[in-house]
Amino acid sequence: MKYLNILFLALALLVAACKGEDHNHAEGATEYTCPMHPQIVQDKPGTCPICGMDLVPKAVHGEGVEITEDLAFLLKSTNSTVVANITTTTPQLKELEATVQLDGIVTYDPRLVYSVPARVGGRIEKLFVKYNFQPIRKGQKLMEVYSPDLITAQKELLYLTQSAPEDKQLIQAARQKLQYLGATSEQINRLLRSGEASYTFALYSPYDGYVIDLNATAPAATASITAAPASGSGMDGMGGASAAPAATAAPTAAAGQAIQLREGMYVTVGQPLLRVVNATQLWAEFNVPTGQTGALTKGSPVEISFPQLPGEKLEAKVDFVQPFFSEGENFAKLRVYLPGSGQQAMVGQLVSARATHKTDAALWVPKAAVLDIGTKSVAFRKVNRVFEPVAVTIGAGAGDEIQITSGLKPTDTIATNAQFLVDSESFIKINK
Repeated sequence: MKYLNILFLALALLVAACKGEDHNHAEGATEYTCPMHPQIVQDKPGTCPICGMDLVPKAVHGEGVEITEDLAFLLKSTNSTVVANITTTTPQLKELEATVQLDGIVTYDPRLVYSVPARVGGRIEKLFVKYNFQPIRKGQKLMEVYSPDLITAQKELLYLTQSAPEDKQLIQAARQKLQYLGATSEQINRLLRSGEASYTFALYSPYDGYVIDLNATAPAATASITAAPASGSGMDGMGGASAAPAATAAPTAAAGQAIQLREGMYVTVGQPLLRVVNATQLWAEFNVPTGQTGALTKGSPVEISFPQLPGEKLEAKVDFVQPFFSEGENFAKLRVYLPGSGQQAMVGQLVSARATHKTDAALWVPKAAVLDIGTKSVAFRKVNRVFEPVAVTIGAGAGDEIQITSGLKPTDTIATNAQFLVDSESFIKINK
């Protein structure tokens, strides 16, 4: 009986010990901590005594996860995963039919620019041509001027025809004098029919075309102010050819400079009144990037398109390539004559063109493999399982490919999509 009591007591102590161990294990299985203050650790849920946030489990004991082949890729580092998924390519050495995209503007042939000078001094009473690029036609009235010389010449012709009609030689000389002063045959015949001199004389255009360099810039204060005649006032002060120099003449405009014309201003003999360009033959000037000037030569085919006329194409050829760069510009000029340009284009119109040419053997890569970062173009070359940016010089393009003139070798391996490797918060350090 004594031994039986001892056995029951041992069993009771063993059961109590097992329950205590399970209880302690259950309570110690999960610890709770504050996300903001990790030094706070408790063995039961609650709130943080510092910030009042709810405590969260710190560690949960459970069964381990078996790593299978489907989950093995998750154990790779981030860099190795990204590099493994980037497609690569190698530069190809070949010859292609390259295309150069050009932007330009329609301009006029300077050899077809004509000046309309003032043949007589006087004052502009009425002006009919007032803005730049205004179209005019031959025989169109340009302005009406008051000129003492014209009044005197008209009166001389009328006097001779009335007092000495038999003196044909003097009458012919008087008619010729009026013609030298800018009068047309129709104006002279009208004068003889009416028998009265006109105090305002109309000047007509001798050319067809467009007016250029007219009132393009505001006149300077010294150029727009004209002095009054030295003697007399109004019409009397300009009587005779000798009185014309008494008025301060507007400065003579050189070629390419703006001509200022206003009603009421004085003009002198020889002063250019207008410059007219004949628009029957126009050309287009295009900017050519520095790396493509050697590819385009005289006679290269060019396809010109007009943004204002969708679908309209014009086939032409390169007529002139400027052999130098203008100061302050990074482009050379390429000139193309426009056949039938009088019907499709206008002076000042923006145009675009595609010039094609056969390239020499060169390295070609996909356009997406080259990234333009403003001052340079870069490609990402693979070196020891990582990609590093390298500066490249590009040439012409053909379809989805672009020519590499320097920076890569045929044995290099580069990323097919350079944009994929650019981090918006990083700076590309180029390895030359």
